[in-house]
Amino acid sequence: SVVNVILQEEVQEMDEVVVTGIYERNKESFTGSAATYSKKDLKMIGTQNIIQSLKTLDPAMLMIENKAWGSDPNRLPDIEIRGKTSIIGLKSDYEYDPNQPLFILDGVETDLQTIVNLNMDRVASVTILKDAASTAIYGSKAANGVIVVETVQPEAGSLRVAYNGNYGVQFPDLTAYNLMDAGEKLEFERLSGKYTAHDSYSTQVALDEKYYRRLKEIERGVDTYWLSEPLRTVFNHRHNLYIDGGDDAMRYGLGIGYNNNNGVMKGSNRDIVSGNIDLSYRKKSLLFSNKFSMDITKSEREPVSFSDFAWANPYNRKTTETGDIPMYLEGPDQQTDEYINPLYKFTIKNTNETNMISLRDNFNVEWRILQSLKVRGRFGVTKTISKNEAFKSPKHPDFREKEQLKRGSFTTNSSESFSYNGDLNITFGKLFAEKHQVNTVGGVSVNQDKTKTDGYSTIGFNNDFHVNPAFSLGFTEGQTPMYSKVKSRSASFFMNVNYSYANRYLMDFNVRSDGTSKFGANKRFSTTWAVGLAWNLHNEAFVKRLGVFDNFKIRASIGNPGNQNFDAYQAMKTYRYNVTNQNVFGTSAIIDKFGNKNLDWQRTLDKNLGVDLAMLDSRLRMTVDYYYKDTDPLLVSIGM
Repeated sequence: SVVNVILQEEVQEMDEVVVTGIYERNKESFTGSAATYSKKDLKMIGTQNIIQSLKTLDPAMLMIENKAWGSDPNRLPDIEIRGKTSIIGLKSDYEYDPNQPLFILDGVETDLQTIVNLNMDRVASVTILKDAASTAIYGSKAANGVIVVETVQPEAGSLRVAYNGNYGVQFPDLTAYNLMDAGEKLEFERLSGKYTAHDSYSTQVALDEKYYRRLKEIERGVDTYWLSEPLRTVFNHRHNLYIDGGDDAMRYGLGIGYNNNNGVMKGSNRDIVSGNIDLSYRKKSLLFSNKFSMDITKSEREPVSFSDFAWANPYNRKTTETGDIPMYLEGPDQQTDEYINPLYKFTIKNTNETNMISLRDNFNVEWRILQSLKVRGRFGVTKTISKNEAFKSPKHPDFREKEQLKRGSFTTNSSESFSYNGDLNITFGKLFAEKHQVNTVGGVSVNQDKTKTDGYSTIGFNNDFHVNPAFSLGFTEGQTPMYSKVKSRSASFFMNVNYSYANRYLMDFNVRSDGTSKFGANKRFSTTWAVGLAWNLHNEAFVKRLGVFDNFKIRASIGNPGNQNFDAYQAMKTYRYNVTNQNVFGTSAIIDKFGNKNLDWQRTLDKNLGVDLAMLDSRLRMTVDYYYKDTDPLLVSIGM
């Protein structure tokens, strides 16, 4: 006899999981406000970088536009989650942006530069933690929100080779610039009194001469459109090759990528070559994994700012009648900064290049003691070396009033940073009596950041053929080389307890104690907390009978996360050596900044109310949140 066996495919949707970087939690039992996006979600919006995609996907994430820098690929964006928690404009006063969120990459703290450089084909998911209940596990670092990035894990099976290429054309959009034409600009200047003297007749004669000279140019047809001169259309491309394989015990992954990201400003370029090695080994209840990655970045900045072209007047010509590009837009009587020809700066040699290499290694070990009990330890190290060299030609207008031997400059700055981050945590999760789900996690973490910077500047170049400090005449008068070292450390102890009754009534409690060297000697440690409550209405019998909602959750949370994005030595009295003023003890020192051993931690009281809805087999989803933030005490740097 013949037996025909027909297998029917059974499709089961995996439960959504919220990844916090320290623990994973089923989204249905999570009381915090969080949003998770897959690689597919991110690439549907764009392929430039994670931040560019997130600003479109999530309304809580805001990328502040900087009109001075525009779309410069070498400029890190200013980003916020749910607004600011610190005073606006303090980025220049502190080592970090005090309104910037915390970034976690594969469970280890990292910086914005690493996230922007990360190849999007390496990303598995990105989770944005927004309110106190979701971010409190990071305590005094989480007031600005947390962005958690998980990279792709190697999969078991035979050797696989995957290639992804992304190609795009970028061009400038000047439709928002509605500037005056030459005639309108000259008439505006006349009506505003620019050509009316208020002191003497001779001055009025000179102003009349200037006005009619410009009017004559307009009548000859001069109407220069300066904005398009420094711009271009660029073709950018990104490539990623990933090889992985292995078995249930040992898995491996090897990746290499290239990212070409040139800006629309001429001379603005950025190239990144990246590589990564992923290894994992499982032995019974033990899992060892290691992720190593490397980024090599070369960037070039444009020699002339776009604003120089925006300031240029349309009644001035770009070139002379012979086709030469002059330094000044008008005659010798108008040789001031206002009348410098921005195109002239493009014809001389001005360079600003940065080379950077970044190495990261994250090691992770997990021990599954019981089905409900797991211990995990992680240790990550990061090493970054960068060097910037900027050359300004002796023909540059900035040196027109300098003597010949002091024209031209060369400036170089080097930076070397090293950081480590380690944590050890224990996770317990078990269902009691078929209704009481208890999840707890507790642990400790340590962190250290160390940065060394040095640099110098030289002046006096005969020409711009040799971009080398050896061809200069010496250091800038009155200046000496720069050198500094910065070190900060922190230690934390944390605990999270999650309780769920019949997957209907949910509760989260978080407490964390942080200590850091950034605050006063009498305020080394600070304790933060958060409580979250939620009600899964879709699991109630009276809602199930409606047959409308796939998900209907009401959430509420309150907590007081903090902020550590401040100067490493803000609470310490620091001194600056004065080598030009010697005394009987040697080199003298003067107070550079006053200390405050009682400097307290900045904290933000964060309240949140939210509703999550899903209908039509989760094809229609809606999330509504109302939040209130109150930062007190608020740290502000005041000059003395």
